[in-house]
Amino acid sequence: MSIYKPCDIRGEVAEDLTPELYHRWGEALGMQVREGEKFVVGGDNRSSTPDYLEALIDGLAASGVDTVNLGQLPTPMIYHAKRRLKAAACAIVTASHNPAFINGLKWMIGDRPPVPDEVEALRRAAETATSRSRRAPRPPRSMDISFDYVANLQETWIEAMGAQLHLVIDPMHGCWAGRSRRYLHAIFPQCLFSTIHDSPEDDFAGQAPDCSQSALLHELGEAIYRERAHAGLAFDGDGDRLAVVDERGVPLSGEETAWILLDSFGEKLRGRRFVHDLKFSERIVERARELGAEPVVERSGHTFIRAKMAETGAIFGAEVSGHYFFEALGGGDDAFYAACRLIAHLARAEQPLSKLRRECPSIYITPDLRLFVPREAQAEILESVRAAWESFEQSTTDGVRVTTPAGWILARPSGTEEALTFRFESLDWQALDDLVVRFSHTLPDDLGDELLENYAAAMGRG
Repeated sequence: MSIYKPCDIRGEVAEDLTPELYHRWGEALGMQVREGEKFVVGGDNRSSTPDYLEALIDGLAASGVDTVNLGQLPTPMIYHAKRRLKAAACAIVTASHNPAFINGLKWMIGDRPPVPDEVEALRRAAETATSRSRRAPRPPRSMDISFDYVANLQETWIEAMGAQLHLVIDPMHGCWAGRSRRYLHAIFPQCLFSTIHDSPEDDFAGQAPDCSQSALLHELGEAIYRERAHAGLAFDGDGDRLAVVDERGVPLSGEETAWILLDSFGEKLRGRRFVHDLKFSERIVERARELGAEPVVERSGHTFIRAKMAETGAIFGAEVSGHYFFEALGGGDDAFYAACRLIAHLARAEQPLSKLRRECPSIYITPDLRLFVPREAQAEILESVRAAWESFEQSTTDGVRVTTPAGWILARPSGTEEALTFRFESLDWQALDDLVVRFSHTLPDDLGDELLENYAAAMGRG
C-alpha cells in the first residue's frame, strides 16, 4: 500500500522510508514558499526520527528557506511555534499514534494541512527530481519554544490557576513524557499531578501509543482508582490526541469528552459554529444545538476539520478519535490545550467527572468496523450500498452515510489501509443489532458474514 495517504505520509521504517526521501520532501516543500521565509520543523521521539529530521532539514536548507529546527517535541508545540513565529510553513517527522516501526511526515503550507492532490504532487516531486533548487542554500537554526508555549497557556488559563485537583497523566512514553507534568504544574500550581509511562522511549516501550484505544487505558484507570485522583488524561505518541478517564477509572468515549468540552464554552458557544466529523453520534449534534451552536459536519481527518474550522470561523471542532480544534488556536488542534480546558472546567464545575459524563445520554453506537477490501473493489461495494438503501436519505461527504428511522449507517474507505470501515448508531441495543444485521444482508455474503463477526467481537459477544 502507498505511503502517501490522503493528508500525510506514513510507512514502515525498514521497508518504505529513507533519509534520501526526507531530503527530497524537504527540498520540494521548501520550494512551495518564498525564499527566506520561515519554515519550522520538528519530530516525535521514535528511534528513526533524528536521522529523518536531519535529512528533512538539509533538504529545506537547500531550498533557501529560513529553517527553524525545534527538535523532538509534541506536534502541538510545533503548530504553536508556527503561529508565534508567523512562519510560512511547518513539517513534522512523526507517525502519530502508530507503533515505532512506522514513521511519516505531516506538514502545513500556509494555514492548512495538505489535501490529497497536494500529497500526490509531493510524491511526484520526490520521484521525478533530484536537486531542483536554484536558490542559495541557507543554514538552519535551532530554537527552544517551550517557555513561550507554557507562558501562553499560563496566560490563557490564569483564572483557573487556583484549581485544586489530583490528576494522573499518561503520556504513553511519547512526546509529552517528561514534559506534561512540569508544564501542567506551571499552569495549575495548586493541582497535584501524578504520572505513569512518563519516560520518553524511542520504541514506546513496545506498545502502540494510541490513547484512542480504551484497552490501552487500563493502567491509567488503575492508577486513578488507586490514588483516588479526580481524573486521568492520556496523550498519543506525538501528543495531538487526548483521551480522558474518570475518577472511577472508566475511559470516556469520544462523544462524552466532546459533550463536556462543548459545555465548557458556556454562553460563548451561542450563535457560533461547531465543526464535527461525521462519525459522531447524533446526540452530540443535538447537544450543540441545545447550547445555541450551529453544528457543521465534515469528513474525518485533520486536514478536513481544520480547513472547515477556517472556512466557517467555528469556535470549536472535534474528531471522535480525540483531536480537538479551537478558534483560539487559529482553528488548529492541541491535545494539551484541550486538557487545560478540561481541567479548568472540572475545577469550576466542582462535580465528579463521572457525574458530568452522565449528563451525556446513553449512546448506542459501534466503533469503526474494518473489513479488508481491495482498493479496486471499494467503489463497487459503496455503490451497491447506495442502491440497496436508495429509499433513505444519503450523504456522500465521505463514503456513504445512510439515515434511517432506526439510526444511521456509515460506510467509507479507510485513509490508512486497504479496507472499508463501517459504523452504526441506533436508538437502543436491540435496534442496533437489527440495523447491523439488515445491513450485512445487503453486502456480498462473505463480506456480510465478516461484518457480523467483527460486530460481535467489538460488542464483546465474540
